[in-house]
Amino acid sequence: MDDLKIGQVNIDLSKYPGEDIYTEGAIEDRLLKVSENNAPSSFRKIVEETSEWSYLYHLSPIRQNIVSWLPIKKTDKVLEVGAGMGAITGELCKLASSVDAVDLSLKRSKVNANRNKEYDNLLIKVGNFTDIEPNLDTDYDWIMLIGVFEYSISYMQSDHPFEDFLKILKKHVKSDGRIVIAIENRLGMKYFAGCMEDHTSGFFDGIENYAKGGQARTFSRKGFEKLFDKVDITNYHFYYPYPDYKLPHTVFSDKRLPLPGECKDNIRNFDRDRLLLFNEENAYDGIIEDGDFPTFSNSYEVIIGPDVEVDYAKFSEERADKYCILTTIVNSKGQNNQLTKQVNKTAIFESGKEHIANIKKAHDELSKRYWASELIINRVLNYDPEAGSITFEYVDGRTLEELMDEKVKNNDKQGYITLFEKYKNVVGYNTEHQIEDTDMIFSNILVNSEGWHLIDYEWCNFTTQNVNNTIARAIANYLLGPAYRAVVKEWINEEYTFDEDSFQKNILGDNVGMPDIRHNIGKGVYNLDYLLDRVAAMNIKVQVYEDYGDGFREENSYYMVDIKKHGPNIVLNLPIKEDVKNLRVDPGDKPIRLYVNQVKLNDKDVTNSMLGLSKNGCIDIRSCIQRNNVFTFRKDDPHIKFTLKNLGAKAGDTLTIDCRVENIL
Repeated sequence: MDDLKIGQVNIDLSKYPGEDIYTEGAIEDRLLKVSENNAPSSFRKIVEETSEWSYLYHLSPIRQNIVSWLPIKKTDKVLEVGAGMGAITGELCKLASSVDAVDLSLKRSKVNANRNKEYDNLLIKVGNFTDIEPNLDTDYDWIMLIGVFEYSISYMQSDHPFEDFLKILKKHVKSDGRIVIAIENRLGMKYFAGCMEDHTSGFFDGIENYAKGGQARTFSRKGFEKLFDKVDITNYHFYYPYPDYKLPHTVFSDKRLPLPGECKDNIRNFDRDRLLLFNEENAYDGIIEDGDFPTFSNSYEVIIGPDVEVDYAKFSEERADKYCILTTIVNSKGQNNQLTKQVNKTAIFESGKEHIANIKKAHDELSKRYWASELIINRVLNYDPEAGSITFEYVDGRTLEELMDEKVKNNDKQGYITLFEKYKNVVGYNTEHQIEDTDMIFSNILVNSEGWHLIDYEWCNFTTQNVNNTIARAIANYLLGPAYRAVVKEWINEEYTFDEDSFQKNILGDNVGMPDIRHNIGKGVYNLDYLLDRVAAMNIKVQVYEDYGDGFREENSYYMVDIKKHGPNIVLNLPIKEDVKNLRVDPGDKPIRLYVNQVKLNDKDVTNSMLGLSKNGCIDIRSCIQRNNVFTFRKDDPHIKFTLKNLGAKAGDTLTIDCRVENIL
């Protein structure tokens, strides 16, 4: 088959077998049309409008975050194995000198070429990796395996596919080059909490060590370390994309692990329903405090080879383009070649340069306002308006939010109030100066032996400070965290209100946030209470008999299928039909104890009148023992009979019984 050229991109078909062995079906044809008829800059809106996982996964610009933070130089040569539809290929082309992309599918490679057709430094090789590999160069600076390594069983026809794949890749990277593996962690927190394993679509398959088999396999951190040891790889470094490597907005590292409260974006089931067996944010906070985050990170990004100077990266790009920035913590060589940490903020889009300029202006004005106060404004080390970047001094310490949490957890009301009062004094200092920092939330203030440092002041207005507005946003933001923080509303004993929704809407602009995209895709989240309710309802068989004047008959009965449950109780809603004289309710087929909490006819509480059995004859439960509102049935056929005439019920009414059923021996 002859080679192809789409735009400036060459597609090498010399090893193409003639048909696509792997395909996702018709969705690939739709995505090919999108790539042919639309510029990549419009993909974000297309993703929002379609509300389909395949569009989000293949077209979202957030996918490229997994590589865009890496220090890839314009002189570097990159090999991308398993390039697919080019979700990260364009970013690699932008960063590097040349990119060789390998993929099994011609159709997917056409999507890749169409979306990146303006790049003249991209060559796509189509075919089986094992067929293409012998002709690959041996001097790549970077080899990318993004969502690929887990499929080594399919790539490599050997008894030790993962080891053999790594051995082959080592032959193609420079001595000082790097191999990057982005992959799920089989012990990721989300899998314990109730997400299906990404490749098998089964619950707990990775946690159970893939006992059922399959064509993909992920690894724990220790599993990776054992694997590297087998192939004599000793220089490797773990990074932790969050929430996962597919759509990451933060990358942590062993040099900068997450702090309590930073892992709160966990409901990310775009492609399938999930369970929610526990609160992942609370669980993360606990393992972070214990130092176990690397074990339970949802994903890994492993760099094999020399480490990079980046400790941390955060992408703020769900915002309007003019507010999208990348924040990194880097190690930079200073005097005497000593490494010093710095914080960099860079505009992701050209329109964001003005936002960076406003941050520099905010630094200058805040420094003037607070020069004689207890608040230290984080110092700007460098500002490059042409590049749209600004560099800050790195400050160590604990956030005010952490200190406040410590007081709350220890029930130290006075300690919390002391911190809060100092915060209010700081906010209220020199309010005549023309600058208002709406972003002076507790997590943006770092405390150390030198004092209180304002480390982030991204959202400033150059007007007189509205003290209550700033305090209100700080409290509102704090209360969005763990439920135990709610007690501070009583401790503060002051009323503050802030319209966070409007604030965030202004930042978001016309874009749709990930929570809304997930909601629009429509996959369910089923928590433990819901599951228990459904199981309880399934296990309780309530049969209802209707007497139309000729007694209770089996043909005039039905089993209730919509039994609502709250806690240990069930709610039976019995419709009164035309010509029905009496009702009989059988709450089981074994000896039971029935606890009646409330009985209502429509909205009227009739509990007291109905439970006075011998007084009005509305209810007949002569086969049981009654004590107050507890009825014990010692036979296998427990049932209650209702005389609707005596009750005053008519067609169209609803009789509601809130009760609890317990089996007895």
